[in-house]
Amino acid sequence: MTLRSSRIGSIALGLLALVLVVAAALVSAWAMEKAAMPFNEEGNHFDGLVVHHAGSEWVMAALALLLWVLVGLAGWGACRLHRRTRG
Repeated sequence: MTLRSSRIGSIALGLLALVLVVAAALVSAWAMEKAAMPFNEEGNHFDGLVVHHAGSEWVMAALALLLWVLVGLAGWGACRLHRRTRG
């Protein structure tokens, strides 16, 4: 791999990590907000307007966890490629 393509790759992975951080933070916040909602008589979350199915907060938390893992992998790959271009 050439020096130029390594630089471009590290920049691209760094930008991907930044985009994924925003997505992971938003999904994490949404999952925590859903988990804090009160329950209605059927056992579903109710926010005043919409009834959310019970257990959907766990799906959102799993999606957030997956996004945080992807953030870590993209950041690790960007650091590794960056070190390769410097050294």
